[in-house]
Amino acid sequence: MTLLDGPAVRAWAHAAQEALAAARDRIDAVNVFPVADSDTGTNLLLTVTGGAAEAAAPAVPQGSADGADVVARAFARGALLAARGNSGVIVSQYLAGLAESLPAEADGAQVAQALAAAANAAARAVADPQEGTVLTLARVMAEAATSAADAAPGGRPGVEGVLRAAAEQGRASLGAISAAHPQLRAAHVLDAGACGLLVLVESLARVVMGGGDEPADLDWLPVSGPQPHTGPLAGGAYEVMLLVRADPAQDIGDQLRARMQAVGDSVAVVGSEGVWNVHVHTDAPARAIDEAAVGARDHVVVRLLTPDHRERHAAHDGVAGDGAGPLAGGRATRGSDDPPGQGAGGEPLGVVVCTSFAELAATHASAGAVVVVRGDAAEIGVRHVERAITDAGSRHVVLLPGDAVTADVARSAARSLASAGVRVDVAEAFDELRVLVGLLALHAGSGDPAGRIAACAAALARLRTGAVGQPDAGALDAGALDAGVLDGELDRLVAEHGDQPESLTVLLGGADDGLCAAIEAAAERHKLELTVAVAGSGDGLPGAWLGVD
Repeated sequence: MTLLDGPAVRAWAHAAQEALAAARDRIDAVNVFPVADSDTGTNLLLTVTGGAAEAAAPAVPQGSADGADVVARAFARGALLAARGNSGVIVSQYLAGLAESLPAEADGAQVAQALAAAANAAARAVADPQEGTVLTLARVMAEAATSAADAAPGGRPGVEGVLRAAAEQGRASLGAISAAHPQLRAAHVLDAGACGLLVLVESLARVVMGGGDEPADLDWLPVSGPQPHTGPLAGGAYEVMLLVRADPAQDIGDQLRARMQAVGDSVAVVGSEGVWNVHVHTDAPARAIDEAAVGARDHVVVRLLTPDHRERHAAHDGVAGDGAGPLAGGRATRGSDDPPGQGAGGEPLGVVVCTSFAELAATHASAGAVVVVRGDAAEIGVRHVERAITDAGSRHVVLLPGDAVTADVARSAARSLASAGVRVDVAEAFDELRVLVGLLALHAGSGDPAGRIAACAAALARLRTGAVGQPDAGALDAGALDAGVLDGELDRLVAEHGDQPESLTVLLGGADDGLCAAIEAAAERHKLELTVAVAGSGDGLPGAWLGVD
């Protein structure tokens, strides 16, 4: 191929998606840096799949008018919107840098220049770029492409020769690059993000050499994972990802990176045309979401990173809130050693929770859910729900919607995903308290998915709710709470329940040590197992929202 054009870039997007689908499990297996959560291959596949879908139908109709620049921009835009994880954000920016440098038809020298621009763009995406990672590999491949272009006879390098040099140097250097990073060297693995980028660039080389329809050669990828983790856990326990929409004329990237660095690590921020994709690992997801309020926040998703992090956070006791333990009283782990996303010995069950309160994100994520937080737009759309269901990583997902409107959206998403073999059960949890109770029941149910779903439905059906304090009246404190009022409300709920209930779940509009102590005493008097969660400012919530089951 003499020139790289639009159809070739479109073929590349498809070939890269196919190659990453084949490489996914192997890349997941070596995922150590920045967090050993075994999802880099999955994140890159989802990111490139979004880009390939956009490249298949760019703004300009398919045909000769589609230049390499137009299709590459579509590829990058789709990847930006679909980006998952630190690796996905970096690769989306790599594609954006490539697209910005490509003309409609690129010769070998221009392709080499585009690879260099891509490597520079990827490095700018990361707040703390580190050597020995995907960023180093991007630079090494760009340097190899530039050297091949400079050495071409007559100064007219071919696209094939430039890309072959980049891919071959990438393979030759990958082991030494990874060994230069202490975390990767200790685990005896290649950098997972670098593996994914090499698959991406090799796919482009294969397309320009006429082998785009051939299966990717993945024999170089290892099939074994890292050595077991023995050191202390590093980094934030939760992954927060969101989009921030702002004036396209404003460059808020540096501001967002600085704000995310103040609350966590593994920070990556990329943007295009007024849309910024933000990624951070943090122990305080609500604060990270708040710090991103430099534009309209959208697609806000929070999840716990690894089971090790779950154990670390479960070791803390006290009222649940941002950065605190999962749930006061430990009821989230009663009756099961498995998180709700892992059925004991059976089909995995994913859980998605929708909430209006960022302060509840850590609580829900610690119990094993992928959490969708309503952004600055009041409603959660089908795209939000479908993305969260995909992120749950299961063919069977339970969704706790938080309101009736979101439940309808979830049912629409369930119908669209059914053709892909994904089953979505929408629980009858139409307010924040019922979401919390339903999630606890899923966690405490029997190990098989059917048992957990039945336990959730039964708990929601039995639940009796009441409140102390009026909505929007401000958070209660112990001085404003008459013990007789609380006891009277509990007496009413217990009587209304009929059978002797076992548990009391309380959702607070604001935390107060004295109030929590009063609630604990009331639960003890009624012989009820207590769970308390805090929903921040409590806008729209009563001071203390009580649920008896």
